[in-house]
Amino acid sequence: MGGFFSAPKPKAPPGPSKAELDAIARRERQAEQTKARESREIAARKRTRRGSQGLMTAFIGRKPEDQGGQQTLGPSRNPRDYG
Repeated sequence: MGGFFSAPKPKAPPGPSKAELDAIARRERQAEQTKARESREIAARKRTRRGSQGLMTAFIGRKPEDQGGQQTLGPSRNPRDYG
């Protein structure tokens, strides 16, 4: 009998509409694409920075005496100068 005199229960609030769900999905997709693009740009910058250092460090391990077959700039630099 208590149900006769109690206030009616409110209905559950409606969920987001289809348009709202689509807008949320679109924003999430755009955010993922932006994040991926930014990470690619950062990686490209790192590659370019690394590339210039690689050119300078390519000759560090080489020693002149390792190049045994070198025939230029020996003791007589000018072969026309005979004394």
